[in-house]
Amino acid sequence: MKEKLLTFFIGDCYFGINVTLVKEINRRVDWTPVPGAKPYVTGFFNMRGQVVTLFDLRVVLGLEGDRRQPGTACIIMKIPKDPNQVGFLIDRPGDVIEVESDEFEVPPANVGPVEGEFINNIVKLKEELLIVLNTEKMFSEHGSIDN
Repeated sequence: MKEKLLTFFIGDCYFGINVTLVKEINRRVDWTPVPGAKPYVTGFFNMRGQVVTLFDLRVVLGLEGDRRQPGTACIIMKIPKDPNQVGFLIDRPGDVIEVESDEFEVPPANVGPVEGEFINNIVKLKEELLIVLNTEKMFSEHGSIDN
């Protein structure tokens, strides 16, 4: 069985998420910073009359690098049973790819505790490794984002 993944880059890291969880990709987003917000909250922006909370996956995943400035791309998620709109910033979008279920591998045990809890699987591609994220855990009320 194949699974479709939306791929994207944050720095040099190549990530993927299940395409069915994606509402849309916005290629250029200008947001408003939120004073006193948690470090992983980048800010808010207005998407056709709805307020969207933007998260910085660099902070959530423990990646190095500068926080992005307004005008970058983001992925808006479909969050079941939650009226709030959430999204996260990316450096650049990739493609939608199909991966056979037997190509998914368990992440290595030496991945850090915070970063590792948000990784579902690893997929070995021809040229690079694809890290498949567990967005449900990232955006759930029990995940580290809400703590």
